[in-house]
Amino acid sequence: MAEKCNHLPDECWELILNRLDHHSHLEAPSLACKRFLSITNELRTHFAVNPTIFKLGGTLSKLFARFRHLKSVDLSGFHGDIDPVITEIAVSDLKLESLDVSNSNCLPLDCLKLLGSKMKSLRVLNCSNLDVFRDIELVVIAESIPWLEELDISYPGEVGLTDDGIKVLSSKLGVLRKINISGNHFLTDKSLFALSSNCVFWKEIVILRCSLVTLHGIEFVMRNSPQLSSVSVGKIEISRSSLYYLPLLDSFTSARGLSTLYIHDSFVPDEFLYSLAKAGFLLKRLSLSFCWNFTFSGISSLLYTHRSLEYLSFTEVVFLTDKLMSDLSKYLTSLVTIKLCLCRRLTESTFFTLTKNCPLLEDIDMGRINFGIGDRTEDIVKNPRIKSLKLDFNLDLTNKCLGKLASVCPSLEMLDLSYCEGITQNGVSNFLKTDSKVRYLCIKGCMVKNIGTGSELPKLEVLKAARSGIDDEWLAMIGNRCRGIMILDLEGCLGATSIGLKEILRNCRRLREINLNWCSNMSTESVDWMGFSVPSLKKIVVSHRHLITESQRTLLLGHGCLVVGGIVGWSNNSGSVKRRGNRKKKLRAAQRKRLIHG
Repeated sequence: MAEKCNHLPDECWELILNRLDHHSHLEAPSLACKRFLSITNELRTHFAVNPTIFKLGGTLSKLFARFRHLKSVDLSGFHGDIDPVITEIAVSDLKLESLDVSNSNCLPLDCLKLLGSKMKSLRVLNCSNLDVFRDIELVVIAESIPWLEELDISYPGEVGLTDDGIKVLSSKLGVLRKINISGNHFLTDKSLFALSSNCVFWKEIVILRCSLVTLHGIEFVMRNSPQLSSVSVGKIEISRSSLYYLPLLDSFTSARGLSTLYIHDSFVPDEFLYSLAKAGFLLKRLSLSFCWNFTFSGISSLLYTHRSLEYLSFTEVVFLTDKLMSDLSKYLTSLVTIKLCLCRRLTESTFFTLTKNCPLLEDIDMGRINFGIGDRTEDIVKNPRIKSLKLDFNLDLTNKCLGKLASVCPSLEMLDLSYCEGITQNGVSNFLKTDSKVRYLCIKGCMVKNIGTGSELPKLEVLKAARSGIDDEWLAMIGNRCRGIMILDLEGCLGATSIGLKEILRNCRRLREINLNWCSNMSTESVDWMGFSVPSLKKIVVSHRHLITESQRTLLLGHGCLVVGGIVGWSNNSGSVKRRGNRKKKLRAAQRKRLIHG
């Protein structure tokens, strides 16, 4: 058999290895032989840069020489001096299509000019959450990289952008198709006028938390951008008293290609939803998150017309009940993803109705509702297409109800039970007893002491068990049943000690990341042998109570393992405190975007 495999050409192996779910799964075959290493290097198209590379004295040029077919580079997790990094990217022979420089301090102008002169293939640039981002940086981007098609300039730091910068940008980027200007509090309708007038290929715009943008600007965009297919707006008041209320309703009839509409934290009357229902386009994605003033009549009329919806988000629509959702589900036969978090009048009845009436449904988010208090026996119908289920903070969810979910969703791969206080180890154990396909399990904040005994769970790769009741016995069970686990979060698990941890490291040879923050019964000495006992381990998060010296950190880094937290003197560094504050700000902005767009 081995001889036959040797005769397979590289192209056949590429087809086989390309079927792996994630690029991290290429690591194991890359270690098998030099030939597989060469093949997997050619298959890598995305690379995320982190400080580890430079602390080990490495350079990006060596990595770029190894991964010659990279199309996307992510610098969002790099917090050092970004100048030499961008320079190395610019002078490489790569044909990058996407570059993410978000979460940085600032962008050096010379590096941007060099990037534009060398990287003619670049089409997507993410500059969100920069501490310093002004008109001058925006103008340099526009003049140096005029072929950009997608640009994210959202949530800049203290110094933001103005209409003048956007005017120059719109005049230079003739092929711009997508832009995110969220969080720019100095931008007005003039920026929208310029973008709509100059960018003839413009298809997508995101305008969240732009306090000076009004209905007039949005109406102008809708009427004068015939290519527009996606609009995301927030903090607007679609009020009858507005001078531009009626023109806005009429403008949607001009946007024939509109397929995605996200409205966040806004005043939305039924009349606006009626106008959407009468417009001549078919929506594929719709979000009304944290919006108010509309009623069941408005959304019923809209969903009746747009039965092609594949994505629907009704976050905190407070009037929705199980009966109303049952009526709406008849129009959702094409639905793939639905988010109903914070709709507190809904129960598990809505879940069973959706799984029955929506045959294409794959992703359900019903966090923070009243899951578990339904008062009638449900007509349970299996839906093998459902892959993801998010039920966090459903305090009344019971083991019995969780058992019903297991029978309804036999193909479930992602399950989030964070802070479902009614769930115990019996519920989780019974859920995992059958032929479980779960890859991601989150039981954060649940008093689950073990996952029970039974057959091995080879597909479980991510286990989030922070602040749960696990102990060494539980860890031993994980080691025996979940040998393929790659990410393990044990933050705040006071019953876990080095004894249980050794069982994990002895059996879980694919483990890549482990979080031991606030595990007070873990010894500092454990960190040393952890990095050496499992070669696949790349990241260890330790408690700040355990002071890890720089020599320990450097030693482990030399073996490819990054230790986070617990640095001697870290809390006394005022610069670190400032950077920590900046990162918290950026994290909050990222969380806002995830909540809105999923």
